[in-house]
Amino acid sequence: MKLGPGAILAIGFLFAPSLPAQEAPAKFTPRILAEAVAEGNLAFEAKDYATARRAYERVLSLDPQNSLGLVNLGLVEFYSGDSAKSENLLKQAVRQRLETAPAWLTLGMIYMDQNRFREALAAFSQATLLDPQNPRARNFLGVVIGREGWIDGAQQELRRAVELDPAYADAHYNLAVFYLQEKPAAIELAKRHYFKAVELGVEKDPSMEKVFHSAKTKP
Repeated sequence: MKLGPGAILAIGFLFAPSLPAQEAPAKFTPRILAEAVAEGNLAFEAKDYATARRAYERVLSLDPQNSLGLVNLGLVEFYSGDSAKSENLLKQAVRQRLETAPAWLTLGMIYMDQNRFREALAAFSQATLLDPQNPRARNFLGVVIGREGWIDGAQQELRRAVELDPAYADAHYNLAVFYLQEKPAAIELAKRHYFKAVELGVEKDPSMEKVFHSAKTKP
């Protein structure tokens, strides 16, 4: 089964580290932390991961308990090719603050990329519990549920994802995929969401369009 471009890993977002609650060292000011965060975010978007790493490490040197700083550094390590280090940073984030939803979401993405679907399911479920209005969490949870064979559950989560963000192209595509998994396939619903995904920028999928064409030409 082919999944949408965002089904495996499309982490198009960063998290803004919060300011520390404890008394800060003398060298610390909110402006310095904000500058480090901004530098890291700009470098990450430019795929300059070495600069992003230095910036987020500076965030953590200023505020070692900053869970979202750990999450961003974990993203950098993942995109730099070090999944093990990324996973360790994200686990550190949830140990510091169990309710850090972005850490659970990103952990789930890593597990999914490694085909560790049971662990991904647990992580995405936690992310959705903590942040139920997050369409990305709903999308990825739906994909994993579907991979585990629960098509109705996958459709439910993906419908919720596009309700929360009607312009979420990957969720529309994934929903089309799982409508085709029904027996019999829900062709019209699949077409609706597939063509919406294409309208929103997803590349055309010849295999899916062949299915639609075949269904149209059947007597």
